[in-house]
Amino acid sequence: MALALRGTLLSPHAAGGTLFEADGLLLVDAEGTIRYAGPFRAAKYRGPVDDVRPNLITPGFIDAHAHFPQTRIIGCATGPLLDWLANSVFPEEARFTRAAYAKTVAAELVGRLAQAGTTTVALFSSSSPSATATCFSALAEAGLRGIVGLTWMERLGPPALRITTKAAVAASERLIRRWHGFDHDRLRFAVTPRFALSCSRSMLRAAGDLAGAHDLPVQTHIAENDHEGVATLKAHPYASSYLDVYDQAGLLGPRTILAHAIHLTRRDFNRIGETDSTIAHCPDSNFFLGSGRMRLKPPLSLGIRVGLGSDVAAGRSFSMRRAMASAYDNALAVGHPVALPELLRLATFGGAEVLGCAATTGSLEVGKEADVVVVPQRRATPTLDAALAGLIFDTDETHVARCYVRGRRLV
Repeated sequence: MALALRGTLLSPHAAGGTLFEADGLLLVDAEGTIRYAGPFRAAKYRGPVDDVRPNLITPGFIDAHAHFPQTRIIGCATGPLLDWLANSVFPEEARFTRAAYAKTVAAELVGRLAQAGTTTVALFSSSSPSATATCFSALAEAGLRGIVGLTWMERLGPPALRITTKAAVAASERLIRRWHGFDHDRLRFAVTPRFALSCSRSMLRAAGDLAGAHDLPVQTHIAENDHEGVATLKAHPYASSYLDVYDQAGLLGPRTILAHAIHLTRRDFNRIGETDSTIAHCPDSNFFLGSGRMRLKPPLSLGIRVGLGSDVAAGRSFSMRRAMASAYDNALAVGHPVALPELLRLATFGGAEVLGCAATTGSLEVGKEADVVVVPQRRATPTLDAALAGLIFDTDETHVARCYVRGRRLV
């Protein structure tokens, strides 16, 4: 075997339930595929073993929503969503037309993702095609898995960030040819209208057409802030709801990731379920901007696929451990507590379902590619509850000890 790790195995099962082995063994072959994940004593393996006890061995974390060009503005508290965009985000994103700046920040981004144990990420780039290509290149070189999208916006932001529909389609086509499906689908391109407020109806329709023509993922924001929702319906008066704006543009479907989804009705959630669209829950960001509290119970009760997003930079950390802890706090605040195994699932297998790679990653199961992290533990975790509590809440040190994608250790 190319990799044999002994430690505490902790992982959701794809079919439900949780794998927990206080003294477990993970075996990975030379192709980076998991060949065994179970009790050490039952493995009957006589080869060399890398003993990492008492540390946890978990699936790599999956961040269902983050922003590449916001890497350097974490913690900029300049108001609620629309004010924060104008005062902090748009000036920073305008800097990404400078190739050297984009390259420097991309290197910082991939380093911070790997340190946090995030092996797969869904990223918004800026509206700069060259910056988006730079982001793809950095992920490719680092060995990470993810989807990246050129951010479409033709209004609301400063002129330096605006892109016409024609230019967005042309640039996206070039990026698709170069990067979509790179390295056996390790990287994919996502059609990425920033949000309905920054796009005309014709731009949104063009985005839907492009996604349909190439069978692409779609990622956007929805119902993050009350004022944003009111402004969206003023900008799109033909629509019956915020969700309907995207529905009429052909942007809903099984490859669609809707970030935030705070201020939605039961009818909206029903429609998301009908179209098999997905949700990226970003609790830390929602707290930081005072946007509101998303209720996990409605989408989960409808069988809607939900993952967790850091939403850096409104989210204050790349760590999905922090995202899990924030999701726990949020669930308590809305009166619908969520169990710790469900939090682990949201940050791993749930994210894989949202990003469309659950057959490949998201859990430690035989036949899957070995996206794995080793998480430091200060004490032994002889029970499932202790292991989960240590993983989710004991986050003074958020860096992981090791991070692997397809069995290859990342630096």
